[in-house]
Parts: sequence; structure tokens; C-alpha cells
Amino acid sequence: MARLSQPRQPRYSTGKRRRTSARRRTGPVGPTPARRRGPAPILIIAAVIVALIFCWIFGRGCGGNQEAQENEKLRQYTSDVNKLITRSAAVGSQFETLRNGVQDLSRDDVAGKLDQMIVTNKEIAADASKVQVPSKGEELQPLLQLSMDLRTTGVDKYRAAVLDVLDNKNVDSATATMSQGYMDLVVSDAVLQRFRGNLDTKLKQAKLSFEKVADSVYMPKTEQALESAVSEYVGELTGEETGDELHGVAVVGLSVSPARVDQTESGEAILPNSKTFTVKVSVQNQGNQTEDDVPVVVTLESDSGGSPQKKTQKITRMKAGETSTLVFEGLTPATGSDTVNTLTVNAGPVPNEKMTDNNEMQMEFIMRAEGA
Repeated sequence: MARLSQPRQPRYSTGKRRRTSARRRTGPVGPTPARRRGPAPILIIAAVIVALIFCWIFGRGCGGNQEAQENEKLRQYTSDVNKLITRSAAVGSQFETLRNGVQDLSRDDVAGKLDQMIVTNKEIAADASKVQVPSKGEELQPLLQLSMDLRTTGVDKYRAAVLDVLDNKNVDSATATMSQGYMDLVVSDAVLQRFRGNLDTKLKQAKLSFEKVADSVYMPKTEQALESAVSEYVGELTGEETGDELHGVAVVGLSVSPARVDQTESGEAILPNSKTFTVKVSVQNQGNQTEDDVPVVVTLESDSGGSPQKKTQKITRMKAGETSTLVFEGLTPATGSDTVNTLTVNAGPVPNEKMTDNNEMQMEFIMRAEGA
């Protein structure tokens, strides 16, 4: 019997996907791969040993390399402080010139010059505080700073004192203040010398002895800081004499060029023949007062006759104890072994000079004839 076939019903989609019976494959099953490891400890140790050997060979050890760096810093420090000391030395030279020439300057000039010195000294002291100090210089730097600071205060005290003296007010107080200022400068010199000595030692220890430390001195004569010496200095500025007046100059040196090559039996010097003849005379103020316009006369005579030759010069100013040297030219000695020349030098006398026996010096000589 034939089967009746049922017509196929149409299928409608619900919008959902069917799940497949097969599960998602996650990959092959097996042991987890091992992580990458760094170099073995033995390699690290070997690398450290190689580094140490390299450091020792090329830097005399790591510590030696550090020492070399510290020495280089010390060398640079020396260079930096030398610039400061050189600047300070320049101011010191200006100060010494002014101190010895106050009477030749106006009050305004003195004040202006000293003001500039003080400003410069303050700048130097400030720059000293900014210097890069190496570990080897830490104990030295305070000495340098103290020296520069004292120079500022010393010049400042001198300024205040000398202006009072020039204004003729508070002279006694000004004398004490000036002495204090000088003492500051004396101490600054001593402190700087200690700094220089210690830094020289450090440089030698670092095998840098070729590096030299600059020098600077404000008060080369420390006794000038004493109040008694300052009183004399102030007396010269004010025109007031101190103690008993003593006036007197003396000829303390006489030489000629050409120089003596022999001597006669009677004591005359024998000079070689020369177309030029120069006389050098040294005169000293042996009193305790300043002397002005001291005349010095050189006279040349010969026993062969003729008029005496005479040359005159003046020493503008001589402070007590000061020695001045003059050179005379233009004199022509007679020549020949039978002719004796007499050279006479006279200095002064100065006003109120009582002892004049040392005001003259004489020399007799023979000048050989040409070709003799």
C-alpha cells in the first residue's frame, strides 16, 4: 500500500545560533615553559673581578682614581685663590703708595682712592666666600677668608683716621684708630702667610709642588703699626713735630763708573779710560724731621789746572731715616798717570742742622790715558 507523504513544513529562524557540540580547543596540554634566567652567579662575580682589575690598572685602584680627582680639585682651588690674592696684592700696592704720599694729595683724592680700595677689598672678600673648596682645602679656607676680611676693615679704619687727621679733628683718637687699622693689616699678612704655607704643604703632598701660591703683603714693616710710630706719621701730616727736633743729612755713599781697577801706592784709585763718567751719590736724612729741597753738589777738579766742574741736584723731600740715591753725569775727568782728579760731594746743610762734618765725602783717582 502506498504511503502518503506529508508535505515538509517550512523552517523559520529564531535569530539564535545553535550551539555546537564540539568544545573549543585550548591548545596542547603539557608542562609550562620555564622562564628565562639571568647570567649565572659565577658570571656576575667574574664581571666584578674584571671591573676591579680594570680600575686598578687604569686608575691605580678605585681609591687612587678618587685621590686623583681630589688632587685636581685642589689644583683648581689653588688657581682660584691665586686670582684673589693677586687682586688683593694690587690693592695693597695702591694702599702703600697712597699712605706714603698723602701729603701730595688733596683730601678729596685721598678719600676717593681709599673708598675705591675698600669697595675692591669687599668684592675680593665676597668672591673668596664663593670659591669652590675641595675637601683638602676645607681647613685652609677660613684663613683666607679671615685675611681678606681683615684687609677690608684695616683700610676702612685707616680711611676714617687719616681723614680726621687731615681735617685736624680728634687727632688723638684718630691716631689710636689708625694704629688699630694697621694692626688689622699686620694680622691679615700673618694669617695669609700661614694659609700659603699650609696650602704649599697640601700641594707637595699631592705631588703638585709645581703649583705656586701667590703672595701679598700690606704692611712690610710691622713696627709701623705701633702707636708711637703712628704718632710720628700723624705729626708729619699735621706739621706738628714730635719730641726734640733733630735736623741733619749725611753723605753715606759715593761710587763712580767706570769702577776702580787698581790703586796707587799713595792710595788714589786707578780707573780705566772711558768716554763716559758717572757718579752715584747716596744721602741719608739722619734727623727726626722731614727735610725738603736738600741740595747735593758734586765737584770735579784735577791737579793739572783748569776750572772745577760742578753739578747740582735737589732731593725734593726726605723723611726721617730715608736714604736717597742720585746719579750725576756730564763730568769729564783728566786722564794720564800723572794727573790726580779730586771728586767732592756735599749734601745740605739743611736748616737748623748743627753737625755738618758728615755732609761731605771725597774721592781721589787717576784715569788712565786712552790706549794705556
